[in-house]
Amino acid sequence: MLKTWDAKRTKNKERLGMKEEQELKYGDENNLVEKVASLLKVNIAHLSDSTNTQDDKRTSQKPPFSAQDFSVFDHLHSRGRASTQELSEYLSAHPESELLDIGCGIGGPARFIAERFVCKVHGIDLTKDFCETAILLNRLCGLDKRIHITHGNACDMPYDDNHFDTVWTQHTSMNIADKKAFYSEIKRVLKPGGTFLFHDIFSNDSLKSDDECQIHLPVPWASSTEHNHLVAGEAIRDILKDLGFHREIWTDVTAETHLWFHNYSATGNDQNKLSKDLNPALFIGKDFPERAKNLKKNLALNKISVIQGVFRKG
Repeated sequence: MLKTWDAKRTKNKERLGMKEEQELKYGDENNLVEKVASLLKVNIAHLSDSTNTQDDKRTSQKPPFSAQDFSVFDHLHSRGRASTQELSEYLSAHPESELLDIGCGIGGPARFIAERFVCKVHGIDLTKDFCETAILLNRLCGLDKRIHITHGNACDMPYDDNHFDTVWTQHTSMNIADKKAFYSEIKRVLKPGGTFLFHDIFSNDSLKSDDECQIHLPVPWASSTEHNHLVAGEAIRDILKDLGFHREIWTDVTAETHLWFHNYSATGNDQNKLSKDLNPALFIGKDFPERAKNLKKNLALNKISVIQGVFRKG
């Protein structure tokens, strides 16, 4: 259920000193969803103009794609679909569960979860082009009835308090400057006893000086220092503890991520069914190979760590 946006909510943001997160522009396309539809050879106008009767007929037909068909390009985080599957092993969900994916991107993890666990999934992302593309891909693989995508701010989400059984996020926190607001919102929308799962990038805990913490840019989430909001994992553990979360899992997967990058092709797509232009560079930008190379370099220099975490709301 969506919350009503009102003056009281705005005043509360000002009182808490919450910063408005600004949408970042990814990719080089003026209309990403139309480009994706063209590469998939689907008529986006026909999909948009479907009547309820046509929708009912469509539900009885096999979708033109499966969620796995898109997995070569739609998991916009390190180790791709494999890391999503790995994190999902900690997930307990059933058809009555509701899960929120914050920073859902173009919806790869949301589709994976909705298909595997047959549960209701909500996704929220600050990038409008990503949300529109996620909605298109959900429909093309027949999961649009199970997934609801919202264009919105992770630090001020339009959901009721204590609503979700699970909150999930992958490679999102390093885009957000106001960590306390971000994790406070996660706590707010989670039910008591609910689970927060994440797969995120942090600064290496052992780094102390500003020079040591300075990473090579650009990286997939930031082209300049003003957009890079990495902090040490220790700082995040402290914030979550202060908010009343109980740590259940804290797994360092930095080595696995570094190994993965040795075999990674930034523009590769080995599925003949799909266009080779459907790759992360389409969504992040033409300089994505350079960004991926710098991420690999930062890993090699031990400037960053990649963590899977599971915390429970007290």
